[in-house]
Amino acid sequence: MATGTGLVARALRERYACRVVGLDQSPDMLAAARDRDGLFAGLVRARAERLPFRDGSFDHVTFTYLLRYVDDPAATLRELARVLRPGGRLATLEFGVPQGPAYSLWWLYTRVGLPLAGWVVSSRWRAVGAFLGPSIEAFYRRHPQEHINGYWRDAGLTAIRVRRMSLGGGTVMSATRTSFVSRSMDRSPLGAAFYALRPGGWRDYWTLLHPPYTLWLLSNALLGAAVAPAPDPRIVAGGVVAFGLAVGVAAHSFDELHGRPLSTRIPSRVLAVLGGLALAGAIALGIAALPLVGAGLLAFVVVGAVLVIGYAFEAPFIHSDLGFALAWGAFPALTLAYATGAGVLPAAAVAAGAAFLSLAQRRLSTRVRGIRRKATSVTGEIRYRDGSRETIDARSLIAAPEAGLRLLWPAIVLLAVGVLLSRWL
Repeated sequence: MATGTGLVARALRERYACRVVGLDQSPDMLAAARDRDGLFAGLVRARAERLPFRDGSFDHVTFTYLLRYVDDPAATLRELARVLRPGGRLATLEFGVPQGPAYSLWWLYTRVGLPLAGWVVSSRWRAVGAFLGPSIEAFYRRHPQEHINGYWRDAGLTAIRVRRMSLGGGTVMSATRTSFVSRSMDRSPLGAAFYALRPGGWRDYWTLLHPPYTLWLLSNALLGAAVAPAPDPRIVAGGVVAFGLAVGVAAHSFDELHGRPLSTRIPSRVLAVLGGLALAGAIALGIAALPLVGAGLLAFVVVGAVLVIGYAFEAPFIHSDLGFALAWGAFPALTLAYATGAGVLPAAAVAAGAAFLSLAQRRLSTRVRGIRRKATSVTGEIRYRDGSRETIDARSLIAAPEAGLRLLWPAIVLLAVGVLLSRWL
């Protein structure tokens, strides 16, 4: 694993005359390794967190300088142990952090010596030299060696040996696989949503609010207010609270009543009461604003209530892509634009923009929701022209759209707040 250009694989082959399969996630590294003719029995492009091999596929497994680059070292070790047959050995070489007097020498070497040496070679090597020391030390602050030893034990490995080298600047570890580890033992489930907390207690109410998406919807409303010449702060604040109650609380409470898509443990009666009270509060705020805004606001209050109730009863149009874009994108923008006195053309333009943004949100999140909440397994493989392969699993399939969602919601919030503040400051 993390075979890189194949130097460790070559040493293994020369010493033990074994057949070696090399795996790395970098196509450039694999291309360099492929130039070592006859060295590898196979080269595979994949991630250590999800190996494309059956349980117990290999007699022995090695990896070098890997754990600093994975999100979950414990889960990665379980996956590496899974593909190792009982009785096989897992071995690794990693950087370490010396203790005692040697630490000062190590610190000077990694903070001064390496960057200077890299500077002599090139700017790229200078960056590598400056990166290594802080990266190694930060990793061991998060995962002290005794914790790493525990990760190995939890993966079903025994006879663990830890050998410190170079005054502690390097660590060699090895252990023996005692029994199979199955993927079913993976203790890192995807969860119902990237913002969902572990079910239970107050965490359920945070998850219920869908914070990123609720803030996205409220930002659509703020964009509507921002195109008004002089938006009244009282109306803007009231509109944000009303939409927060109507959608953030009411619509999401009613949605959770149907099949528990977020897997919360909130009692159904509590969800029903929350939804009803929140919707009533939103309607009351709209009616209270009529003297300030005018009777025309009543039409928006009625439409808003219908949208929430229709969403609760899963009305087909509201749950469609177009319905979602109009209900949660265009409608909040139009409502605040009207309430704050925006012109017709600016209001229409910003409502159309909010609708397209919400449609993009819908397109990105639909696949993610389906995999997180409904899929039981995802398997597959991408074969590239250079012969390398990349495994497909649930996490890799949702990684790109979910990364987009994680970036888009704060972008929309900051954009809306910034534009609106420009009217007041």
